[in-house]
Amino acid sequence: MKRFALVSLLFAVTLPAPAIAADPDPHKFTPPGYEFCGWQNFATGGWEMQWRDDLAGAYLVAFAAGMSCHAARRNVVRMRNSKIRPYRPLRTGYRCRRLATAHEFSDVRCTKIGATAKFRFQTGA
Repeated sequence: MKRFALVSLLFAVTLPAPAIAADPDPHKFTPPGYEFCGWQNFATGGWEMQWRDDLAGAYLVAFAAGMSCHAARRNVVRMRNSKIRPYRPLRTGYRCRRLATAHEFSDVRCTKIGATAKFRFQTGA
């Protein structure tokens, strides 16, 4: 049993961590042209602008361009996760596109139909 625990620990340490978990400085991972809008705190349901160690693990990060962070966060929370395209927030006029996807990672950009406002979010573990 101890051997299994040791192998599991070594495996977990050698796995590459997502860029956000490894580097919680928003200036380094915010996409160009976007404003950082925070990490969602899954324990409280709120949004955090400063990194804390209890945010490590599963994450949801929001970004905004041409709109307020409040509106971007609201739209991110309204997203429905479906395999049917197009991906859209509920009851809004946005068209969304998955920019990148990997095992336990997704990067989605949503643009207001007929306007320049857009938001983006990244989620993973």
